[in-house]
Amino acid sequence: MTRDKKQTEIFAAALKLFALYGFKKTTVEDVAAQVGMTKSNIYFYVKNKRDLYEKTVSTALEQWRNSVAEAVATSDDVVEKFTIMAQRSFDYLADHEDLRCILIKDPGIFTLTPREDRFYDINLGAMNLIRDILNQGIEQGRFYPVEVASTAELLFSIYIMFLIKTYVKSEGVSSVRMYDEGLKIILRGLCRDYSKSPA
Repeated sequence: MTRDKKQTEIFAAALKLFALYGFKKTTVEDVAAQVGMTKSNIYFYVKNKRDLYEKTVSTALEQWRNSVAEAVATSDDVVEKFTIMAQRSFDYLADHEDLRCILIKDPGIFTLTPREDRFYDINLGAMNLIRDILNQGIEQGRFYPVEVASTAELLFSIYIMFLIKTYVKSEGVSSVRMYDEGLKIILRGLCRDYSKSPA
């Protein structure tokens, strides 16, 4: 087995254990036993338990982001791309219980402040996906010519808020309905005749 495959196996096993027992109760020995290794062999891949945890979560978040990007790539229509991005990003946790459990145990994974974001590089990739879709929509004349960087940050902040409400705070159905309505408002606007709105 290659190093990359073994690393993937280690992080997959660690994800399940951290989801079940949390960071404090999970040991490096537990993870090693799950993949048929010794504790000392695990340290060829990570520095310590904290590093194992952070790399495990990073890998899971990257898989989430990549899943969204792959889904978006299936469409050529920019409005459909935006809708797919919003729905796939939101629904992903419903189908990935281990990651969902870790987020509930460690809500600090989600933050609206970049300097506090332990997974800034991964989230920046998600933000860049939003920016790319906004830029494409503006270039095609399908979206209003908004300031892309700040609009992407606003949309990402709204998205994080709904993830927290739905999966961390367990507000479930009510927040899902709000998310669906929010997506409609974002795509069509709130004003029926924007020209009559105050500047």
